[in-house]
Amino acid sequence: MTYSIEQLRDMIQSEKRLPPGFDQWYLEIDKEGFTIAHFAALYDCLPPDFDRLYLRSRKYGQTIAHEAAMFDHLPLNFNQWELTNDNGQTVAQVAYNFKHLPPNFDRWDLIKKGQEE
Repeated sequence: MTYSIEQLRDMIQSEKRLPPGFDQWYLEIDKEGFTIAHFAALYDCLPPDFDRLYLRSRKYGQTIAHEAAMFDHLPLNFNQWELTNDNGQTVAQVAYNFKHLPPNFDRWDLIKKGQEE
């Protein structure tokens, strides 16, 4: 079955799910180039085995991991703290800025104090 962008957005927002076997993560949902994966990260709706946290929005270069870090939705086993967005900010920095670092975080070399947004 084929779903429209509106149907997918509604599923994510109201049902916190996507169709079984969904694989159109690159599907852009707005003019900034945010993908359905970015939207799913915002609503903590990525599947547990999602492995494309490196995907970037076309306009702003924000990765899925950066989006998830802002809202404390990174997977428990996340280990790609060094991924950078187009501004050079690491996922670690974003998680730090939003106070979402996990208790066992050990990549303090990626945090630059005074660069909070």
